[in-house]
Amino acid sequence: MAITGGQDELRQAAQLLVENRWVTRKDMPDEYLLVRRNEKALRQFFRDKCGWPLLVTPQFYKLEKIPANPRSFMGIEAMQSVEDYVLLACVMAFMEEYEAGGQFLLGDLAEALLSYYPEDAYTPKLNWESYNWRKSLIRVLKYLADEGILQIVDDESVAFLSQGYGSDGNIAGEALYEVTTLARYFLRNFPQELGAYDSLAELGAADFMPEIDEEATALRQRRHRLYREVLLSPVYYRDTESEGDFLYLRKRHGRLEEAMLEWFGLHVELYQDAVMAVSHEQSSWVKDSFPVRFRGLHDVLLHFAHYWREVSPQVTSLSKTEWQVHMEKLQAAVGHGWTKEYREMSVKRLAENVLAEMTAWGMAKVAEDGLITLLPALLRYDGSYPTDYQPGKSAKRGKTEDKE
Repeated sequence: MAITGGQDELRQAAQLLVENRWVTRKDMPDEYLLVRRNEKALRQFFRDKCGWPLLVTPQFYKLEKIPANPRSFMGIEAMQSVEDYVLLACVMAFMEEYEAGGQFLLGDLAEALLSYYPEDAYTPKLNWESYNWRKSLIRVLKYLADEGILQIVDDESVAFLSQGYGSDGNIAGEALYEVTTLARYFLRNFPQELGAYDSLAELGAADFMPEIDEEATALRQRRHRLYREVLLSPVYYRDTESEGDFLYLRKRHGRLEEAMLEWFGLHVELYQDAVMAVSHEQSSWVKDSFPVRFRGLHDVLLHFAHYWREVSPQVTSLSKTEWQVHMEKLQAAVGHGWTKEYREMSVKRLAENVLAEMTAWGMAKVAEDGLITLLPALLRYDGSYPTDYQPGKSAKRGKTEDKE
């Protein structure tokens, strides 16, 4: 479906839906009206290309951005442990008892969670005497408030965080929360109860409604999967399971490129074993992109890409010891121009931070035995200092560039 007339406006509306969990009438009135004017075209595009439903209410718009393959980087940044996620699910279950505008106390929530929280071998027992558990709950509630799912009416939870319960058995610091309209739409709805699904594969397949023609169903699912991967993942690699997707891409790459360029201003780069969406603009609308300007860790990654290109681009597997040795050499060679944090960071911590960031961006992966594999996306980038840069003196920011 080609964009005509208000192409820029429609593109902006599509980008808003992809980049934001909600487009609310209250907090984003201009953006809400922008989506509303283009609602029909947006719903059709995301349904046909991605299989994503567009939720519409008088208060907000929400695009259900369901990934083709959930990955660790898609998690909630504010959540720091498995227990955080379990507590989040329990709090959401507790709030189902309340209508929009309903209020509850922190003490009542804490007491109810003792019965909501599952007791099994995968999670430790919930215990409010533990500071870590109390901190986890406050972290979850803060996240829900930041997302607009609940509002903090009165907050004295600092005492609860530091003390928990007093000697009289009452909560040390109380807080009052109010449930918002968004609470009912935060979690996804599934056709069946979650217990009816035996695997993540079955859960993922629930998004796809079967058609009478099996071939048409498979083709539609492949199209949805490709658009989801290109829009949500930094890079999509060819493997045994995705072989059919890449054969399809060889034939339909032009159509995918055209749609991504028209709707999002992104180019689709197709390689032998990988495909990725990239922006050729210096200032992209994409909030989470690589490299991020003025982010010190991404400077390190760009320098490593240049270093590895010169040292041993044919080698793709490293032990953790070998990885740390290379980080030490890199820091000694070019670390003088990094931000203070990474310039003075220990080699061990530097190696851990760089590896975690590269893994999130599809440039490396770590096997269960600890073996590190460098992936093709790493060689898509290159970074070096400008020719007039002098260590120890004020200079222009180091030069970074993409490799075509």
